[in-house]
Amino acid sequence: MRLAFDVTLPLEARLLPRIRRVFFGFFEDLGVAREVADEVVLAMDEACANVIRHAYRESSDADGSFRLSADLSDHEAVVVVTDEGSGFEPSSLPQPSPEALSGRGLSIIRGLMTEVDMAKGPDGRGTVLTMRKRFAPMSARA
Repeated sequence: MRLAFDVTLPLEARLLPRIRRVFFGFFEDLGVAREVADEVVLAMDEACANVIRHAYRESSDADGSFRLSADLSDHEAVVVVTDEGSGFEPSSLPQPSPEALSGRGLSIIRGLMTEVDMAKGPDGRGTVLTMRKRFAPMSARA
């Protein structure tokens, strides 16, 4: 079985718990191990929170939105977060110290997912973050 969805969300952190529940529900329906679901959901949550906190801070579009797409199966999750905010160059980000309370989102995402790719967003604005997590299918875990 495969589940896919695509939603446009406002820049409101209060919606993230609902999105996490949707992801967990999909993974449960697919029979994906809870540990894998936890990792994908944490990466997705970090990516969405980063957009909400940072993507539009240099823009007058405080009422902006972002797109969350997911393609989930029993052996792979592909999650794409797209915004049309100010964008950034990942290599320009300083390495956060281990004691830092913020600035570690992208490092966390890279540590949790199999592949992470960043590109310029639509029309050269913003960012498209594509995260892929591969895992053993349920039939191979028995």
